[in-house]
Amino acid sequence: MIETEGGLGNMEDFIEDLKTTLASARENKNQTTLLLVELDSGKNADKSSRGFNLERVYNHISKILRNNDSLYRIAENRFAAILPTTYEAGGEAAALRLKKQIPKRVPGYLNTPCSLSVGVLSVEPNETTDHKNLFDSLEKDLFRDQDSRELDFASINRESKEGKTGHVVILGDKSQELDAVASVLSLKDCKVHCISTLEKGLHALRGKEKGVLIVASDISSKSRLQTCTKIRLDRELHDTYVICLQESSSMSHANENPPGLVDEILPADIGIDQIVRSISAAFRIMDLKAEISKIPVLLNIIDFVGRTSHQLNQPLQVIIGKIEIMLLNEKGDENTSSALKEIRKQALRAADINQKISRLVKHDIFSNSKFSN
Repeated sequence: MIETEGGLGNMEDFIEDLKTTLASARENKNQTTLLLVELDSGKNADKSSRGFNLERVYNHISKILRNNDSLYRIAENRFAAILPTTYEAGGEAAALRLKKQIPKRVPGYLNTPCSLSVGVLSVEPNETTDHKNLFDSLEKDLFRDQDSRELDFASINRESKEGKTGHVVILGDKSQELDAVASVLSLKDCKVHCISTLEKGLHALRGKEKGVLIVASDISSKSRLQTCTKIRLDRELHDTYVICLQESSSMSHANENPPGLVDEILPADIGIDQIVRSISAAFRIMDLKAEISKIPVLLNIIDFVGRTSHQLNQPLQVIIGKIEIMLLNEKGDENTSSALKEIRKQALRAADINQKISRLVKHDIFSNSKFSN
């Protein structure tokens, strides 16, 4: 990590070094990438500890960035970094590492996940060097990152709250024991419906992502069979978890129901605690099934990306090869030569990004294959 003579640089040092870096980049036709890191303002930290915490943050950012990158503290809770000879993809990768690692390394200061945002700006060698405009663009990207992170966090929060609500339908006549089960479940973020008729019970479960049906022991075997069959044949209800309560005297006939209609059969006198535990386990099983169902889709997406990346590699290599030949045969026309070099640079950049995608896909497929084994 490059530092100024006085140690950690400030805004003035950042502007001066930026001018020098861009002049060198223009001369050598290199791309430069800038980062703007904003941290939590530390409202919950006492004033005496803020400097220490920011010093820790600076040290960790220094370790994450490369040795030839420069870091500056330009405001109380902001750092800026200059990444010379770096494409935008490299800057985005550095920003991702910062957002992932800094909250873990400085847990006493940052309140994850929305306390660290990073703006990224790539500067082409032939771009204008109006430093105010460059910084404004960098700050706008920071604000965009903050907005997207807050929206993502709100969405995750909302989904997790909605996902906690499970619907339980108790089908049968009211009893003291089942009323107690309903009372306990209502304290566990469950919406409980105590219903005596089949159609009302099915209506209460319809349209719900997670539903458990408890069939009380007073429901006859014939009605129980009709109920379970209707549920399994209904597209909106076939994932409902079905628990049947059965009198101990008739438990020997519990396995007479066709397989797949009932998920669990419990003795009616098993006790409130065990019934509640079975219902909680049912919701966990449904959550697990939902997660498992996503794996084949994700693997198909990864496989498609990998095949597309492989197909893209060949035309990119052909383009780069043809440009090299044209550059070797080019004589005297400076404009054409400059244009070909720029095309080659962008083609090499695209090939580099494509190679990273290919490596990422191979890593994910390898990891998933180890997991499945």
